[in-house]
Amino acid sequence: MKVITLITSSNKHGNSKKIVDRLTIGIEDAGGSNEVLFMDDYNIKYCTGCRSCKNGGGCVLDDDFNMIMDKVRDADYFIFTAPIFYNDIAGHSKMFLDRFGSLGNDINLEMKEKKSLLMITHFSDYINDFVIKNTHRVIISANFKVNKILDIGGLLTKRFTEDELESFEDIGYELEDYEVIPHELDLDSATV
Repeated sequence: MKVITLITSSNKHGNSKKIVDRLTIGIEDAGGSNEVLFMDDYNIKYCTGCRSCKNGGGCVLDDDFNMIMDKVRDADYFIFTAPIFYNDIAGHSKMFLDRFGSLGNDINLEMKEKKSLLMITHFSDYINDFVIKNTHRVIISANFKVNKILDIGGLLTKRFTEDELESFEDIGYELEDYEVIPHELDLDSATV
């Protein structure tokens, strides 16, 4: 299984990267690979609402979004990570997701129901359910099939135990085996 991971956190050595590293161990143990991309390494502009994508051919903005989506399209699985800054995913993470609107107007650009994992990280012990539900909705609107959600909070003071880190390896190993999460989330059963 070929996986592409997009880390939208600006901290290249933070919790998102630690978790993705352990997911990658599991993915590789299952015979797969994981290419990790940091959004900060790419030129990604915000959607201007020009609606040119309605004519097909993808987004007309001259940046790296289409190139990243080509990588995702060529992979078997997509992992999207987003930090929470203040009661919702960070602006730059949302900015990337806003560009998904350009994918649904051209059959050659669709994701063909590609499975994906959504990982949300935050300092607080609890976030509003709307954040996860809305981010999930945006991802599935681009024809992805989310089959795993990681809601990882309490990171202001949390230090992962080795057992917790190994559990992320298990998740990476089993990525393809999880059932697709329906459009209407039951957060009690859908999140870790």
